[in-house]
Amino acid sequence: MKIRLGNLDLARGLAHRESPARFSLATERETQLVSTLRASNAAIFDRGNARTFVTFSVTRRHANAERALRFAAGHSQALANTNGVVIISEDSPGEAEFFLPDAVLHTLHCAPEGLLTETEYAFVGGALTCRPAL
Repeated sequence: MKIRLGNLDLARGLAHRESPARFSLATERETQLVSTLRASNAAIFDRGNARTFVTFSVTRRHANAERALRFAAGHSQALANTNGVVIISEDSPGEAEFFLPDAVLHTLHCAPEGLLTETEYAFVGGALTCRPAL
């Protein structure tokens, strides 16, 4: 699986040994709960406003511990105030692609450990859409 934010690769896939781990999707809609006097049930109204949360982590191997530390320090700054479309695709060309429009990086946690960095991403955006496989 590959994940991009616009033209920026966040998980480059199997060929680069950067497949996302702990990938999850969650969708929420705004609802309103109304309780009325003497009613047997509360009324629930769907107010729309769909939000989709995409979370995943990526482990990267670096040439040395110093580069891992530099990546961890610089990656959060490189992504600061970055938003756009998150594109989720399979490693094989021609497979379905999923798009998270108006995505904003909600949380970024990057931890260096020797030659490795473990980066956890959490995006929130609009409704997830799909372009079917060719």
